[in-house]
Amino acid sequence: MELRAYLRTLIGKWWIVLPAFLITFTSTTVFTFTQVPVYQAIATFVVTPNTSFEDVRSYLSGLEVLSRRSEISTTYAEVGNSHHIKNLAADELDVSPAQKRSLSVDSQLQAGTNILEITVTGNDPILVRDFTNAVGTQIIAYVQELYEMYELKPLDQATLPTSPIKPNKVLNLALGGILGLALGAGLAFLAEYLQAPLEHVASFGILDNETGAYNNRYLVHRLKGEMSRAKRNSYPLSLALMNVDHLGEMNASSTQVRSEALRQVVMLLKQYLREEDIMARLNGTVFAFLLPDTPGERAKETIEKLQTRIARTPVEIEKSGIKLNLTGTAGVAAYQCKGDKQDELLALATRALEEAEASNHEKVFLLSEN
Repeated sequence: MELRAYLRTLIGKWWIVLPAFLITFTSTTVFTFTQVPVYQAIATFVVTPNTSFEDVRSYLSGLEVLSRRSEISTTYAEVGNSHHIKNLAADELDVSPAQKRSLSVDSQLQAGTNILEITVTGNDPILVRDFTNAVGTQIIAYVQELYEMYELKPLDQATLPTSPIKPNKVLNLALGGILGLALGAGLAFLAEYLQAPLEHVASFGILDNETGAYNNRYLVHRLKGEMSRAKRNSYPLSLALMNVDHLGEMNASSTQVRSEALRQVVMLLKQYLREEDIMARLNGTVFAFLLPDTPGERAKETIEKLQTRIARTPVEIEKSGIKLNLTGTAGVAAYQCKGDKQDELLALATRALEEAEASNHEKVFLLSEN
């Protein structure tokens, strides 16, 4: 049910969701396609004992030392990150200062190995490839004299990158679309949330402050609309009036006790009404029940059930310690789609209530239009 409510909100606020989506997605598209592409090339090298080891045993010993002393390979990586190597590679390729500034070099060891990985990023794919290989060449030349027993050998040379690593156009556009929808939905729900308090404030004009039921003015307004709909579509409609009393004791009680008792009665009866039914306070202890799509006999049965609920549910006023046994006398008017004025149907319901009070307090009296 909540999902349907969310969907109704999004559809109802499409004029917020759509512009937010279009603005976000368009901005992402413009940003993505105006970015300068960045390419990346990678070359790998391995640190190994050189030919100075005369036999297999000494060679294996050299490997063992290399594995234990990680600072040897780490030194090679730090050499690759130095400005000196970058400058030597730039001089080798005759790179301009601006081109050199656009290139980024990162040399690091692959975890748990003696493999040195050199990564270069930049805006020109050919220059990125050539500069990666040039950096590798300069590192090999520089480290030859650092450790005489070890050498740096190339594994894989850098190749020409065919596509940029950023911007990732597909990913950016997908994220832009998702962000646009999320932003639009968020603004729609925010608008709905800000609108809700206004509607809540407006509801104070249609509620009875003392009991929490709808007031007489709202009843008359809804009665006119429901009578028009019933007449237009030949639907049944009933209006019931119930006078809540407790054999005279309520009128002798204080106003506060009386108000609390009526509030509890309203809360009780609302539980047994349909969502489309209207319960309104007509005056004093008299409440009206507008029952759409309900013929007279069925309306009478509904009101009788409400009578039973009132009679079987004592009202306890906690602050004063008073316990009231209430009852309700009721009359029902069945609308036959003959009149157009709500005053006439209200008068008919009032007469039915008077007949019930005159005959038997426990009986629901039913009248229909002539």
